[in-house]
Amino acid sequence: MPLWQTYLRPHSVDEALRALTSVPGPAIPIAGGTDLLLDLRQGRHRPVHTLVDVTAIPEMTALEIRRERLYVGAAVPLRRVATSSLVREHARALAEACDLIGGPQVRNVATLGGNVAHALPAADGTIALMALDAQAEIATLQGRRLSPLGELFRGPGQSVLQEGELILGFYLP
Repeated sequence: MPLWQTYLRPHSVDEALRALTSVPGPAIPIAGGTDLLLDLRQGRHRPVHTLVDVTAIPEMTALEIRRERLYVGAAVPLRRVATSSLVREHARALAEACDLIGGPQVRNVATLGGNVAHALPAADGTIALMALDAQAEIATLQGRRLSPLGELFRGPGQSVLQEGELILGFYLP
């Protein structure tokens, strides 16, 4: 049996949210997939009908200053976070943490969004974001909200995010 039935690659947040909420079975966002694909293969993740690839959404791959704060899109690869002069200037601990995650192959594809979505307590990227008082921007079809990172976790491996919610990125003070 295949690990998923449909693979979609939307180009906007609205397209992604519609895809996540309108497909016939469970849908989940994917960017790097380093944890998700392994979990699917090993049966540690519930079955998925549709993977929604968010790497073509400009807002989710942005790394810039917004509203006078550093913004890191949820689909920015860890390597880009680790090597960004902007991140090193405004959130050095995050750059250093991302540089320590996995090997080069993992850092080239893994993302902070995936780190946070999996709610793993030992995830270096998540720990750095929490230490820096980052806020996650979450989108639904009804709108957007900012949430302190610590409020997204119910426990190890348990996120409070619901189906149809999408982590767009992270704001750091």
